[in-house]
Amino acid sequence: MVAHFGKRVNLLNICLDNLSRKELLARLGHGGMVVTPNVDHLMKLQKDPEFHQVYRKSDYVVCDSKILFYASRVLGQPIQEKISGLDLFPAFYEYYKHDENVTIFLLGGTPISVQLAKRKINQKVGRNMVVGVYSPPFGFENYVNENEKIVALINRSEATTLAVGLGVPKQEKWIYKYKEQLPYIKTLLPIGATINFESGHIARYRKWMSEVGLEWMYRLMSEPRRLWKRYFIENLPFGWLLMQQLLNRYEYNLPLGQLLQEADLLSYEQVEMILAAQAQQKYRKFGELVVEQGWLQRSTLDFFAEQFPQLHRKSAKQPLGEYLKAAALLDEKQIHDILWEQSQYGRRFGEIAVNRGWVPQGTVSLLLRNMNMAQDF
Repeated sequence: MVAHFGKRVNLLNICLDNLSRKELLARLGHGGMVVTPNVDHLMKLQKDPEFHQVYRKSDYVVCDSKILFYASRVLGQPIQEKISGLDLFPAFYEYYKHDENVTIFLLGGTPISVQLAKRKINQKVGRNMVVGVYSPPFGFENYVNENEKIVALINRSEATTLAVGLGVPKQEKWIYKYKEQLPYIKTLLPIGATINFESGHIARYRKWMSEVGLEWMYRLMSEPRRLWKRYFIENLPFGWLLMQQLLNRYEYNLPLGQLLQEADLLSYEQVEMILAAQAQQKYRKFGELVVEQGWLQRSTLDFFAEQFPQLHRKSAKQPLGEYLKAAALLDEKQIHDILWEQSQYGRRFGEIAVNRGWVPQGTVSLLLRNMNMAQDF
């Protein structure tokens, strides 16, 4: 995963990278997955743990909304620039148009629009930059054979950038699920309706509308039947949630499976297996099934399910070793050995625990990050 640069802005249950568009474009030369949240994304992120997991694992989370831009100022964490998702993709291919090592595969749109987008982009940049396109059929994500076909097409193109326009959150989830099967792809861009804009099938809103935060109104007027519910019902709670954050009352607890995956204690496949089993046995709890599989101890599950969500509220923090002991991830002898090595060589407690193979790096990072603990605990 690509490292984050610069300060990050906490907004509800996500962290925004406080980057300018120029900074982001330069860093995408090294690759990474970009997500561009707006109010609609944030409301979906309150209810969709899988979508939230994608956000937490993305390399760059940049503001695609004037409303979020202004909200960051209200929270006292001002974002330096709004980076529109619709503008980011054309800015990306213009920025790298002379770099022959950067090529693009477009996934999404209609069969006609994606071909038109390919032709127009290649004409603009003056070379064969878009090297592959595909318009998947409706509901393709549910069919293994179709997804295998798409992965094969992308790999055959040897494109280095994948731009996916399938709608939110389908496009982000698809990228996250299949990106490890795409060895040539370095940069991953969920681009929404951008393929249709690039093809000319949908007219772009005026630049001034984006600058003052009214692009949503233009889209609503263009597609009222599809979008009225989003803007007038689904997005309304945002103001209330923002007020809760201002009053330090906003809380979002990660689902247990997601928390354990982030702690590197369960794999994505293990979580999916347990969720599938839980769907068949609705009376069974997630942790109960994990213990039954022999993957984690009951005390570890209890710690992350009951104690961990409360730790950030405690003013007096214990040493990292005590938390790891409470989670049954270290015993007294292991803690003693780590403290001895720490006294001899001055290394960090968590670093020693990870290097000895006793605790996953994800667990140490999760504890330190979520409780703002000093790195030398």
